[in-house]
Amino acid sequence: MIHQFCYTNNEQVLLALVARGDQKAFSLIMEKYTSFINHQLSSYLKDSMKAEEISQDVFMSLWKHRDKLPALQNFPGFVYVVTRNKVRQWKKREVSMTELTEDRSQYADPAVELKELHSLLHKGIEMLPAKRKEVFKLSRLEGLSIDEIAAALKLSRNTIREHIREALAFLRAWIPQCFADLDYMQAGQRRKTAVAA
Repeated sequence: MIHQFCYTNNEQVLLALVARGDQKAFSLIMEKYTSFINHQLSSYLKDSMKAEEISQDVFMSLWKHRDKLPALQNFPGFVYVVTRNKVRQWKKREVSMTELTEDRSQYADPAVELKELHSLLHKGIEMLPAKRKEVFKLSRLEGLSIDEIAAALKLSRNTIREHIREALAFLRAWIPQCFADLDYMQAGQRRKTAVAA
């Protein structure tokens, strides 16, 4: 049995426990580094909701690669780099979405675009695994907090965060690809029309 002192005062022991899948130790790491990550994100972003999503992504990344954590010589530096990289990834996605929107705006009706996006979003949500879909709907469509969803579904906060992160990752990849496929088909149709004319 691990002495409570180890859980609260020794970061290397905590990281070793996390590497073995100890969720209590991971929760303590999260408590310790949440303000550190949020402070870093505040210098990059003004959107608090986006900052929360990226913060969740950072912790999910740490959990996924937990087996490597005990070997790190500078864990705070590692957290800093992971957070910075997550912000860069988000900004790249934002640029890609902006470019896609600008390309489509040259010929698309905004009302049709909005209806199309809404339809794609709901189709994407319906494609999620059952529990992930339930969590995502409670979070994004009904506005429940992570704690409220965890209590309602009797799941851990980490599990809820993971479901939301995976759902967002899927939708961010799937929706732009749908638009790209649609653009490709519409471009082909415009070429056929031009040739026929």
